[in-house]
Amino acid sequence: MTITTLPWQAITPNVEELIAILNKRDREADLLTLQPRIKSTLSLLCPKVRKPYHPRFMLLKAPDSHLLGSLLQRNIILNTPINQGGFAYYSQDNKMTLSKAKSPQDNFAATDSCIFSISVESERLFGCVRQPEDNRFKLQPGIVHKANGGILILSLRSLMAQANIWQKLKHMVINEEFNWISTDDANPLPISIPPMPLDLRIILLGDRLSMAELQDYDPEFYNSALYCEFENEVAINTDETIQHWAGYVKSIAQFQKLPSIKNTAFAELVKNGIKYTEDQNYLPLIPDWINTQLVNAAQENDLYIDDNAIRKATERKNWHENYLLLRLREAILNKQILINTHDQIVGQINGLSVIEYPGYPKAIGEPTRISCLIHNGDGEINDIERKNDLAGNIHSKGMMIMHSFITAQFALTHPFPFSASLVFEQSYNEVDGDSASLAGLSVIISALSGQPIDQQLAVTGSVDQFGHVQAIGGVNEKIEGFFAICQHQGLTGQQGVIIPAANQYHLCLSDEIVTAVKNQQFHIWAVENIADALYLLTGIPYKDDKAISLYKLIKARIEAITNGDKRSSRWFDKWRK
Repeated sequence: MTITTLPWQAITPNVEELIAILNKRDREADLLTLQPRIKSTLSLLCPKVRKPYHPRFMLLKAPDSHLLGSLLQRNIILNTPINQGGFAYYSQDNKMTLSKAKSPQDNFAATDSCIFSISVESERLFGCVRQPEDNRFKLQPGIVHKANGGILILSLRSLMAQANIWQKLKHMVINEEFNWISTDDANPLPISIPPMPLDLRIILLGDRLSMAELQDYDPEFYNSALYCEFENEVAINTDETIQHWAGYVKSIAQFQKLPSIKNTAFAELVKNGIKYTEDQNYLPLIPDWINTQLVNAAQENDLYIDDNAIRKATERKNWHENYLLLRLREAILNKQILINTHDQIVGQINGLSVIEYPGYPKAIGEPTRISCLIHNGDGEINDIERKNDLAGNIHSKGMMIMHSFITAQFALTHPFPFSASLVFEQSYNEVDGDSASLAGLSVIISALSGQPIDQQLAVTGSVDQFGHVQAIGGVNEKIEGFFAICQHQGLTGQQGVIIPAANQYHLCLSDEIVTAVKNQQFHIWAVENIADALYLLTGIPYKDDKAISLYKLIKARIEAITNGDKRSSRWFDKWRK
């Protein structure tokens, strides 16, 4: 068997080691320090010496965030020469002439080497022609003129909402010429305006949905532009990476003019970050998430940010958001929803689910009572949720996998003589996902063998057709949800959660659970196979050549039905008692 009882050190990050690494050395870092792909792509978009054949467009898959765009803009400005180009328009007798800009104060002189705009409107982008009361025409520059000779970063989501603007911008950049065009086809421009030479590089910043929309709308362009992705997290596999991440966090604090950050703050920041990424080996790089953590902490202490400020801010944020969570748990605590955490019951198990409510900022983990009844039949597993249109496709896939496992194990020479009905008790919303398939398969085997399941345990994980246990999502929320119920009903020292072995590196549990595991009041087991989970749940091995096993009990029950063998029936009745 490959059952691992996880020690308390395995369910929370080693923050002491982290602080020791940070105290060794401070490293400065900016947005691109931990984004090598973006840095390399930018070097192709913005070489030191530009050639006519160099690419002019870059697609950056990233959060559509004002902060991220501003950080990228600052980084590009710091690493590119000052833009001193541009032009000037002069009007005389309602006739426009164009010349190169002689000073930064000229009306169409370039002002920045990089400009970022999250809102994309025609007038803001391209400028406009105005006719004041004195009937002297005046040209108003747009950001394409102010960034001429440099880089323009635009929100792809805003741009795709106005596809005609995108086509106009693309053609101007490709043709290297800005042409003044009337926004109203019925009213052409009242005067002739010379076109302006345009040397511009465009970065389109957007999420995957916006990228997909652009790909559908303009596939030829999409396949020709440079493409890279903002890496949402970084692997913390070296001391240097950890120090760079800390420097990156400090650079965001400095950019946002927040209080200074003490190294002790990173203990709590790392805990929150690992919970966010759901992986002990990765920390988040998303600027908005980091900024939110720091802003909340700064409201607790406006002099400096330390571990105490981060902890208090996290507790306050959780308290603000916990009303719905507590109301849902009250239904279990008041026994409106039945969850048993003490007894031994045949054909009943505590599964674990994660619920996401629209508009609610976080996922809620809670136990779900799954029950199974066996009766004579043709081997069908009746999924009550599916038959009532309360189950999604992935859930149905999990049920089919469970059926395949049972059939392959027990119906090799004869049709399987039993049918099962499986239901998520007191569940009134759609059930989806396959994370309950380990629990579902376990409860079916319990019902078939007649062996009770220890209700002090809860189970999460998916299985394949061979009984291997596979990773699932939301493991921290699921464990915390079951622990809260066990704590209210009384910790016995035998309660705990069975999780897939592949999920153990995703754990970042609350201090309360860490303490309970440390004191052996609560347990977390990692398993690799259905047999491991069944042994923990029933206390009986799934297969054992020399002793009683669940497999032998089920085979005896099948033989008692198919062959009418009274001896098999008596053998089954003897061992199930």
